[in-house]
Amino acid sequence: MKKILVAAAGTGGHVLPAYRFAKHATTSGNKIIWIGGKREIEKKYATKVNADFYSLGATGVRGKSIFDTLKAIFNLGLSLVVCISYFIKTKPDLVIVFGGYISIPVGIAAIISRKRLFTHEQNAVLGTANKFLSKFAKINFLGLPLHHESVSRGKLVGNPVGALTQEEKSKHTNRLHIYITGGSLGSAFINTHIPNLLNQYSEKIKIIHQSGIGNRDIVKENYKPFNDVEVIEYIEDPLAIIQSSDFVISRAGALTLSELMIIGRGGIIIPLPSAIDNHQFFNAEYFSKTGMGFIFQEHEDIGKLKNILDELILNEGFRKFTGDKEKNIAAEKKILESILDYGK
Repeated sequence: MKKILVAAAGTGGHVLPAYRFAKHATTSGNKIIWIGGKREIEKKYATKVNADFYSLGATGVRGKSIFDTLKAIFNLGLSLVVCISYFIKTKPDLVIVFGGYISIPVGIAAIISRKRLFTHEQNAVLGTANKFLSKFAKINFLGLPLHHESVSRGKLVGNPVGALTQEEKSKHTNRLHIYITGGSLGSAFINTHIPNLLNQYSEKIKIIHQSGIGNRDIVKENYKPFNDVEVIEYIEDPLAIIQSSDFVISRAGALTLSELMIIGRGGIIIPLPSAIDNHQFFNAEYFSKTGMGFIFQEHEDIGKLKNILDELILNEGFRKFTGDKEKNIAAEKKILESILDYGK
């Protein structure tokens, strides 16, 4: 048995792959120590794998005002001191960070403590923390091929996506099943425009729409003509819904795209334009190049989005998606085997 320290905080994009890895590692007989932030999401998933949970007050640096940046730098320094005390207390054998601001103090503490350090990057662009720590990591695991950069000691393993059911896509009647998601926080663009564009097909389609927390009533109102629509604020595990869908309309988060690729569902991907380093666009570009669907950017004419939707709904040939399943099969298993085998 090994003590494996996992660092993940902030959004589901970092926390969920860490959780799926931690779940597999625990099932395989290892002990998980989890360092996260102050949000409830990290503690929630750490509890699910019986991890010893420790929190840090670190915050992100990029995209902030000068005052907030200085405050964040101070917090990072303080978090490093606290983090080293956690290392002394827990004595981990291995350390793996999943990106985001929390990874920096944890990664530096691992270097100072001379612990074997590993990183996992979910996106097609290295985040700031992983870019810095990659120089010191034994292996840098990649969820997607990097778009325009290389990393030493990189290993493409895919993103942990969890267990799939054996159930194939359900046999539908004459209705198409469409899954729509703007992520856990929702997307104002998707929540507003997609219902308006789909209203004319209310007799042809069944919709499950993840609206984001606090947006359910507004989105439901936008679907007023529909009889067969379900609006849900947050879906923790969408794999079964994706499997039963004909196509998906989604943001370009790395985990969502990995789930779509392993299941073989494509559709329309609408990257978040404010994503740091434009990483959602590069995620979507890779997704599109593998034959999984179409990119629409918010600055483009809405008529283009309507035309793609029309083709997907009316033309079955447009729904023949290929994909690249192998890169996301058992990613958590590949990561665990690699870090346990390192240095043997």
